Amino acid sequence: MSQAQAESAIKNIIRDIIDRCSKQGEVVSETLVAFMVKATIIHPDYEFGLEKTLSREDINRLIEKCVSKLLDKSSPSLDTIKMQVTFDMNYITRDEFLVEHMQTFEQRLQPIIREVTDSRAKSRDELDLLYRKIVSVILLRSGLGSPTEISVVREATAGLQSIFPQTELGTFRTLKKRDKEQQLRDFSKIVTGIRLFNKDCGKGGKGIEDLPGILKEAIPGTLQGIIEDRKAISEMADVYTGADC
Repeated sequence: MSQAQAESAIKNIIRDIIDRCSKQGEVVSETLVAFMVKATIIHPDYEFGLEKTLSREDINRLIEKCVSKLLDKSSPSLDTIKMQVTFDMNYITRDEFLVEHMQTFEQRLQPIIREVTDSRAKSRDELDLLYRKIVSVILLRSGLGSPTEISVVREATAGLQSIFPQTELGTFRTLKKRDKEQQLRDFSKIVTGIRLFNKDCGKGGKGIEDLPGILKEAIPGTLQGIIEDRKAISEMADVYTGADC
């Protein structure tokens, strides 16, 4: 049997199992059924075997075994497979999480960023407002301090003025939108660096939390929680692996 034929046969088995469960009033997902089929095929007690070509009798037996397991509400093996399915469908790597987080974060910043990049400010009051919005973008992007706290805003404004005086807003307004967005990113990095440096020197850092101190207090409790969770999970795993499949 070719790979294409094998895949087609598996799909037919999955559809048949879903249909039989549906007739028994149990709605099951295709992913859950696929996991169940795989777990049943590799289970040594059922003697299906990964390399074995299944006969019609084997296929019927496989379907019956899977349907029986899926309809058994008290089955530890079914609960285990459901947990595996949930994990595989929801787990993402650290890098994927960070990318997704940054994309979501940037989307939330877009309204105020557009207010800056699309601004046609001309009067003194309009230019003052534009400069304050740039400061707000910097603070929101850094996450270090609230843009509504006066002392934080003053510190960020001072940092921005040291690299981008308000008199340069005219030049900023003539840039293309993508260049403005890049400058906003650069401003955020530089001003944040200035504020962190000042905090380290004891001369600033308003609104910036003492993360090392917070972590020092939180780590022992977190580790204890992990140890307790690990113990509970280990005990549950022993129950599940000790039960008949």
